[in-house]
Amino acid sequence: MPRREYSTRELKIFRPIENLPLEEYLAMEAEMVKSVAEPTLFTWIVSPTVIYGKHQVRAQEVNESFCAAHGVRVVQRQSGGGCVYADRGNLMISFVSPSTHSQDVFDGFLNLLSGALQRLGYEAVTTAHNDVLVGGRKVVGTACYTTPTGTVVHASALYDVNLETLEQAITPSVDKLAKHAIVSVRQRVQNLRDIKDLGGIDSFRRLIENRMCNYQSPITYMKSETVIFDLDGTLLNTINDLGYACNHALQACGYPTHAIEDYPRLVGNGVRKLVERALNAGGVEPLTGRVDEMMAHFVPYYNAHNCDYTRPYDGIPELLAELKHRGCRLAVASNKYQAATEKIVEHFFPGVFDAVLGERVGIPRKPDPQIVKDIMTRLNDQTVNDQMILYLGDSLVDKETASNAALPFVACSWGFVPRETLLSAGCARIIDQPLQLLQYLPTIS
Repeated sequence: MPRREYSTRELKIFRPIENLPLEEYLAMEAEMVKSVAEPTLFTWIVSPTVIYGKHQVRAQEVNESFCAAHGVRVVQRQSGGGCVYADRGNLMISFVSPSTHSQDVFDGFLNLLSGALQRLGYEAVTTAHNDVLVGGRKVVGTACYTTPTGTVVHASALYDVNLETLEQAITPSVDKLAKHAIVSVRQRVQNLRDIKDLGGIDSFRRLIENRMCNYQSPITYMKSETVIFDLDGTLLNTINDLGYACNHALQACGYPTHAIEDYPRLVGNGVRKLVERALNAGGVEPLTGRVDEMMAHFVPYYNAHNCDYTRPYDGIPELLAELKHRGCRLAVASNKYQAATEKIVEHFFPGVFDAVLGERVGIPRKPDPQIVKDIMTRLNDQTVNDQMILYLGDSLVDKETASNAALPFVACSWGFVPRETLLSAGCARIIDQPLQLLQYLPTIS
C-alpha cells in the first residue's frame, strides 16, 4: 500500500487541559463513530505527573516515596518507551491518525514537530531513538502505539520543566545507571526555554500549534521563495542510465565494467569524475588520456539513452506541483553537463523549473557556490537571502554547496548517499519523503 502523505493543513486540533485517555478514545473509536476521519492533533498540560510505559515495571522506574511526599501523580500509558516526568512546564502533544501504518505516522509526526521547532529558531534534530535533541541534549521524548483502527503518537516537550523534581521523581533503571553512572539527568536534558525564551508555556503552546497546524492561521507564502534542487539522486533516479553509459564506454575501451549497484558510490562531482572513479575502481592506471578516451564514448551514448531507465522518485511530481501551486520559484543545480541536464529536466518536468543549470565550460562545479549565484541571476535576484531560498540535495557535495552559498540545506535520504552517512556528516535536516520538505517552507502570518 502506498504511503499516505498528510498535509499539515489537514490536521484538526483539540486543546484539553489534562486528558491522557482522550487520545486512546479517538484512536479506538475512529472507524466506529467516525470521530477521527483524518489526522488529529491535540496539546495538553498536566499537573506534576510521572508517566511510565506499558512494558515498564513501576517500582523500577518511579521514586514512589518522593512522588507521594511531593504530590506527584503516577500513571501508566498505553505505549511503550521510557518513563517521563511532566508538569505545567511541559507541553504534551498527541497525534491521532486513522492509519494503522504506525511507522509512517510516527515518522510524519516527528518531522512535523522537529520542523515546527526549527521554524521557531531551535536547531532541532531527531534521533534513531525517536527523540528530539537541541545542542546534543534531549528536549522531546516520544512514544507510539497502534490500535485496530488507528495510531497514536505522543510527545513530551520540555519547555520550562522543574528539572530538579524530574531528576528526583524518576528512578533510573539499572541499564541507564550503567550507561550514565556519573551523569545526572539535568546534564542529558534541557529546557527549550533556556535555549530560546518564547514566553510562558501558553505562548509556547500556541506557537507550536501554529507551526504544526497551518490551518489555524492564515498562511502566506513569500513571493520570492525559491527552492534549488540537485538533480541526480534528488529529483531523479538516474543511476541505471549513468551506469549503462559508463559500462558502454569501459567496454568500448577494453576496460573492466562494474555492476550497476556499484555506481551509487562512484557518482557525484560530474560525469568526468564518474569516469575517473570507474577507471580507478577497475584498476586502470594511469588516467592520462584515458578519461578523454572514455568521454568520447560516454557522452554520445548517454545523450541518446539518458532517459531510458531514469525516473522521478516517488513523491517528487507531487512535491513540485505543490510548490508551483504555492508560487515558489524552482531551480536545478547539477554537476551533470549542461546539455544532458537541460534535456532530462525538460523530458521529465516540462515547464516546471524557472532555471536549470549544469556543468558548463569555464564554470567551477559544485561545491563551488557559483552555480547558485548564476541561478539567482537568472531569476533576477542579485542577493541571496537565506530566509527565502532552500537547497535540497542527496549528497555531501550538495551540503557543502549550500554551506558555501550560505543557504539552509535539507538532505534527502532516498538518493545515492545513505542516511547514516548524512547523519554522520552533521546534516541537521533530513527528510525521507519528498512532501516532508513542505514543513520548512510556509511563512505563517
